[in-house]
Amino acid sequence: MTASIPLSHAVVQSSSETAAYYRLTSITRLPGKGGRGVTNIATLYHEQGALEVTWQSAQVDSRLKRGCYVAMRGIEHSVASDSVTKIQRLDLLDKPLPSINPFDVVPANWVRDRALVKRASNLWGQLSRPLQHLVTAVLWDGSRFERFVTGPAALSCYPPVPNANLSHAVETAETALMLANGLMDVSTSVVIVAALLHDAGKADDFRLSPDRDGYAYSERGQLVGARHTVLEWLAVARGRDGVIVPEGQYLALIHALTATRGAGWLGIREPQIIEATILAAADRVCNESGWSPNRYAERHESFRTGGVR
Repeated sequence: MTASIPLSHAVVQSSSETAAYYRLTSITRLPGKGGRGVTNIATLYHEQGALEVTWQSAQVDSRLKRGCYVAMRGIEHSVASDSVTKIQRLDLLDKPLPSINPFDVVPANWVRDRALVKRASNLWGQLSRPLQHLVTAVLWDGSRFERFVTGPAALSCYPPVPNANLSHAVETAETALMLANGLMDVSTSVVIVAALLHDAGKADDFRLSPDRDGYAYSERGQLVGARHTVLEWLAVARGRDGVIVPEGQYLALIHALTATRGAGWLGIREPQIIEATILAAADRVCNESGWSPNRYAERHESFRTGGVR
């Protein structure tokens, strides 16, 4: 089996140090012994380490797909010869849980810069529990989350820098926290969530294009745009996924994400709260410093030679 994350290049976890949840990075299904049932072999990833597991099942569980969240049940033993852990089953975690930090299960082949992933994880850890749950729910879908952390920040940068959207989100959040430091009556949780999610909708704006060496706008990117896409995701998180966020915090977040100066004629509100002003200033600072021609070339070369600085 060829795993999505080669175990020789990852921290292999012992069965006595297992995490409560993992991201499924690959799965192979083979006929069971004697042609009965299914032999499943899967590779799992958590920041604590990678695991390769195997279990028998009566039939194929088609819900288990690359990128989903799973939990191991009934760890039996490790097969020392090939470092495969035998388990009773692998359970799909199909509903966003408030205790799950999505940035703790970012495979190394999605983001090579592990310091960047750690920074994102630390930002999530500073949120209030309701807003942790909200961010986790918005980013719960494995394919969406992969596009968010791997994708570009803009099509104007060519060739696109991998992980640029995640990098911009983290830098904007950290800059926003610095600007908020010492100010009264600022919700740092709202500031962080707004910064992390303000361009998250670009995960659906861009698609790899067979017609060019890089990305092109998707139909949604052309017709809807990232700002409206993330508002849809937030509404679904509160509705279908049952995330409960205090109304005041939720309205502040929506305002921070949508407020724009000089667009009143479109029905878009001017910034009315300090969190919206901080986000706009941090985003502007990071856009101006992060995507200047010299800085862009530096980032692209740094990634090509082994990691974004």
